[in-house]
Amino acid sequence: MATLEKIISHFVFFLLCLLTFLLIFEAQVTIPFWLQPLGRMHPLMLHFPIVLIVLLVFLDLFRSHLEPASYEKIRKALLGFTAVTTSAAAIMGFFLSLEEDSTSSLMDLHKWIGVSVSYLVYLLLLIDKKILWYKITLYTSFVTLFFAGHFGAGLTHGTDFLTEPIARAQKKKITEATPIFEAFVDPILEAKCKSCHNAQKHKGALDMSTFALMNKGGENGPIWVEGNTAESELIIRALLPLEHEDHMPPEGKSQLSASELALLKSWIGAGADPEVSLKQLNPADSLFMLANQRMKSMEEEAPKARNDFDFASEELVSSLNNPYRTVTQETPLSPALDVNIYVKTAYKPEYLTELKKVKDQIVSLNLAYMPIKDEDMNIIANFGNLEELKLNNTEVSNAALTYLKNCTRLESLSLSGTAVDIGISEHLGALPAIKDVYLWNTGIDDGELTDLKNQWPEISFYHGYSANQESPIRLTAPLLKNKNKILAQGEKVVLEHKMPGVSIRYTTDGSDPDSISSALYESPIEVQSFTSVKTIAYKEGWLTSEARVYEFFVEGQPPVTAELINSPHNKYKGKGATSLIDLEKGNATGFNSKSWLGYQDKPLAVWVDFGENPPTLKQLVLSYGMNMGQYIMPPVQVEVWGGNDRQNIKLLKRIVPNQPAEYQPDGVMGIAMPMPASDFRYYQVKAFPMKKLPAWHSGKGEPGWVFVDELFFY
Repeated sequence: MATLEKIISHFVFFLLCLLTFLLIFEAQVTIPFWLQPLGRMHPLMLHFPIVLIVLLVFLDLFRSHLEPASYEKIRKALLGFTAVTTSAAAIMGFFLSLEEDSTSSLMDLHKWIGVSVSYLVYLLLLIDKKILWYKITLYTSFVTLFFAGHFGAGLTHGTDFLTEPIARAQKKKITEATPIFEAFVDPILEAKCKSCHNAQKHKGALDMSTFALMNKGGENGPIWVEGNTAESELIIRALLPLEHEDHMPPEGKSQLSASELALLKSWIGAGADPEVSLKQLNPADSLFMLANQRMKSMEEEAPKARNDFDFASEELVSSLNNPYRTVTQETPLSPALDVNIYVKTAYKPEYLTELKKVKDQIVSLNLAYMPIKDEDMNIIANFGNLEELKLNNTEVSNAALTYLKNCTRLESLSLSGTAVDIGISEHLGALPAIKDVYLWNTGIDDGELTDLKNQWPEISFYHGYSANQESPIRLTAPLLKNKNKILAQGEKVVLEHKMPGVSIRYTTDGSDPDSISSALYESPIEVQSFTSVKTIAYKEGWLTSEARVYEFFVEGQPPVTAELINSPHNKYKGKGATSLIDLEKGNATGFNSKSWLGYQDKPLAVWVDFGENPPTLKQLVLSYGMNMGQYIMPPVQVEVWGGNDRQNIKLLKRIVPNQPAEYQPDGVMGIAMPMPASDFRYYQVKAFPMKKLPAWHSGKGEPGWVFVDELFFY
C-alpha cells in the first residue's frame, strides 16, 4: 500500500510539473491535432474530482461513525484517486482552453481557480498526517471547487444560467407594440448564441450582450447585413452542414429550429430594425406572420385568465368558419375567440351579423380593408368582451366610436387609413380600458396628435413616422433582387428599395456614389464581365443610406476541361480544377467549402483546354477571396499564357494588382485581365500568393494565402 501511495504521489507531482511548465510557456504552446481530443474530454474528466472531493468532505464529517482503520483505508484511496483525476482534469482543461476561439476573463478565472484546486489536492497528499492542516486544506479545496464549477458553468451556459428561469418569469409582457427584436429575435440569440458570445466570453471576438455590440460584429465582421440574408454571417453559418467546422451553433449545442431560422432570416431581410413591431407591419408581410405565430404560441404556453364567460361549442365555432372568415379559439384552455374576415370583394353583411352567435366569446376582431361603415358598428356593440378591434382602411368615421361604449374591455383600436379626425377625442372617454390607438394615414396632423396625447396621457397613440429635418433617419441601403452573383449572358442587375419614393444612385467604375452626380437607377443595369456596383438610397428629408457594394460575374465561354499543375493545400483543395469552371461561387467566410482552392507556399497554376474549336477570347476574369484576418490576401501577380501546344506557349498578360495598405472588409473580388484577341486551345493561368505579409498586418512577415474559386473567359 505504501508503495502504491508513493507511485501516486510521484505521478501527481509529474502531472503538476507538466501543468506548471505549460502555464509558464502558454503563449508558445500549440496543441497538435492528435492531443485535441484529450482536451475535449475535460468536461467528462472534471466530474471525477467534483464527486471525489465532496466524498472526502462527507467522509471527514462522519469519521466518528467509522472504524479508524476503515476510515484511513477509504480516505487514502479516495485521496489518491482525487489527486490524479484533479491534475488530469486541469491539464485537459488547459488543452481545451488553447483550442477555444475566445477572449474571456471568465475563461481566465475558471482556468486559474481550477489549477488552484489541483495544487490544493496535491497539498492534501503532502500534509496527510497533520489533521488540522488537512481539514483546512480540504475545506478550502471544496470552496475553491465550487467557484471553479460556477465559472465553468458560466462558460458553457452563460453567467445568468442559474437565475434565468427567475428572470424569464419576471420579464415584461410581450404585446404587438413590443419591438420584434426584443420580443422574439433576442431571446433566440440568447438561447442559441450568447453562451459563447457574451460580455465575459467573446468567441471569435464577438460579444452579443447588446444590440450595438451585435451590430459591431466580431473578427469576421458584422453578423448580419441589413436586408440581405445571403450575405449575413449569422444565416450563412446556420445553413452550413452540421458537421462543418464553421457551422453555428456548433455541433453538440442546441440548434436553431426551422421556425427560429425562418424568423431570423425574415427579420434580417426586412432590414434588421431593432425597433420595428408587429403593429407597424402589414399583416401580409412574412415577418408579421412569423412573429405573430410566435406570439400566439407564447400565449398558448401562458393563456390569459378569461374565466368569466363560457366556451362556445365546437360545432358552433366550426360552422362559422368559411374561406373568407376564420373563427379560432385562442388556446384550448381559454374560451376567447379571434375572428378575421378577409377579401373585400367577397364580403357579405352576414359575415358580421352571424358573429352574434358568439358575441360573448369574441376578444379580437379584424375587419381591416372590409367595406365596414359606421352603421355596421351597432353589431360590434354586442361584443362586450372585445379587447382588440382592427378597422384599418375601412369606411368608418368618428361616429363609429359612439357604438363602442358597451365594449368596456376594449384595449386596442386600429383606425389607420380611415376618415377619423381630431373629433375622436370626444369619444375616447367612453372606452375605460383603451390603451393603444393607431392613427396612421388619417386626417390627424402632428399638432393634433400632440393635443390628443396631452388630453389622454394614459393612452398610447401611434401615428407613424413624419420626416423632418430636425430628426432625420438614415435610409436602409438598396436591395438586390438577383438570386445569383453569376449572371447569365444578357441578364441584368435588378435593384429595389422597399420604401416608396426612394431614389437609387449607383456607380460601376469603383467610385463612391452620391445623390446628385451618380447614375440614377431607372431600369436594370447591364454588365458585360466582372462589375462592382456601388449603390445608395436617397429621399428628401431622410439621411442617405450607407453605400452597399454588389460584385457580379458574368458567364463566359466555358472551357472543355481544366487541369491543375500545382496541387492546392490539403485543407483547401475544393473539387480540384473543377472548382474553377463549375460556376459555383464561394463566400468570404467559408473557405473550407468545395468552391475554393487555397495556395500558400506555391502559386495557383492551371491548364484550361478549350478543345479543337476554341473561341476567340479577349479577356480573363479571376475571382479571388479576401479575408485579411485569416491571412487571405489578393494575389501579388496574375499571369495568363496561351498556345496550341502545351510545350510552346507565350505570355499574353501579366498583372500586378495593387495591394491593400490597411485592413479591408472581407469579400469576393475579381481581377479583369484584358489580353490580345486569341483563339488558342490551351491557356495557363497562374496566381501568386504573398510571400510575406506587410508590416501593418498583425501577422507581418508570415506567408499569405491566395484563394481562387472561378475563372471566366470572354
